Amino acid sequence: MSSEVSVIDPALPQPFAVGEWEAIVAAAVANVAEIEAAQAQDDPAEAAVYDLLEAQPAGARAALSLPVPAGACARVPTWHSRRHWLTLCEWIVTHTDRGCAALKRHGIAAATFLQVCAAHAEYAESTTGRRVSASLDTLASQWGLSIDKLKRGRRVLKALELGVELARGKKLNAIEREAAARLYAQAHDQQAPARLQIGAASVWALSAPLWAVEAMPAPEKPQRRSRRRRARSHRGTAAHPGSRAKRSSGRSAPQSPGGSFSVNLSARKDHQARERAGKENSNSTMIRPLTLQRAAAELVDRIPALRTAVGIDDSTGHRRGHIGSVCDLLIDAGIDTDRWTGSDIAQALNHDGATRGWTWPTTEAMTSPLRLVAFRLSQLDWTGPSLTERKVRGRDLPGEAPAATAHRLVKARRSVLADESATQAPRASAEHRRALRAQLAADLAAKKEAAA
Repeated sequence: MSSEVSVIDPALPQPFAVGEWEAIVAAAVANVAEIEAAQAQDDPAEAAVYDLLEAQPAGARAALSLPVPAGACARVPTWHSRRHWLTLCEWIVTHTDRGCAALKRHGIAAATFLQVCAAHAEYAESTTGRRVSASLDTLASQWGLSIDKLKRGRRVLKALELGVELARGKKLNAIEREAAARLYAQAHDQQAPARLQIGAASVWALSAPLWAVEAMPAPEKPQRRSRRRRARSHRGTAAHPGSRAKRSSGRSAPQSPGGSFSVNLSARKDHQARERAGKENSNSTMIRPLTLQRAAAELVDRIPALRTAVGIDDSTGHRRGHIGSVCDLLIDAGIDTDRWTGSDIAQALNHDGATRGWTWPTTEAMTSPLRLVAFRLSQLDWTGPSLTERKVRGRDLPGEAPAATAHRLVKARRSVLADESATQAPRASAEHRRALRAQLAADLAAKKEAAA
């Protein structure tokens, strides 16, 4: 009887040994991956349909949207908000020569163009301004615009860099139509749509380029009045309605704590002080143009004499002087920083010094760097064409200053170099190169022995 009890029934499930369960799961995953790879190899169209469905953005509608090439969105600046982008479009086409020229070139009115902008902004992502995949027919029916007006508005958006076409609309092929049918079936829980999708609209991204953002002035902040000060003054006069009579009598002094004259006087003094400070700040604080600030920064970076008076001290890390002093030097010299960049000014000073036989003094020998640079600037004529004007001639946009053109071209060149460096493979290490050379030498030696 005891022997029968000790015998284990083989029909009952037994526990897995250590590592046995992991091995079974790994084998099952490998089998599934092998089967999927075989199916994709046997039917490449199925893999293409799967890739199209995977490329659809999150929250996509029943209609298929064309995939955007990799890296296309990274080169498009996003907008701040829908309202800010519409305000930016209105400012550009009504206050800049470039915007007015674009409207005139493509034959569209400013009001119609703003309607086109509002129609596209309605279908864009609220955070980035991208993924505008609505068709022209949809925009025309929803906003009461003609197809021709929408096309003209899109040309203006592209010319002003306010909109970028990431994917051009086209007729769908067989694989894309199959993906569209499956997407519709997933959205509506049915087998197939009654009418297959035969075309896909263009995919646009609404952008806020740097030149447009810099051209539009920042909105003025409304001045807030101090309610606390006004409330205190009101309470003082209400609590002592006879204060005026007390002040007129000779028995109570003006600073008497019994009257409210002291409170009103302090409030009046504070108000007058704030008014005087506001007038002084409005007169002394003037916003310098961006081209002037950029030219001053470039000049400090290229002239050693100015680095001792303006910038960051490398030894201590503290700031020395202010860049506004260099801006004042350029203004006093009568230099048009829309035509002359900081690099142009530095090259002109160096060329003039080489012609005269002058050199920049050492840091220890200089006593007043700003006065030295001011003297050097006064010795040159800045009315002629600058080096930037000669270089960018024929490459500027309508209504664009030479300095802005140079900045735009430099920025475009840097972006191209950054894209090229990002696509290139990393440089091989010294050990890897030595190993490849040794392997190549061994292969050549083996071929020579085989040929002999």
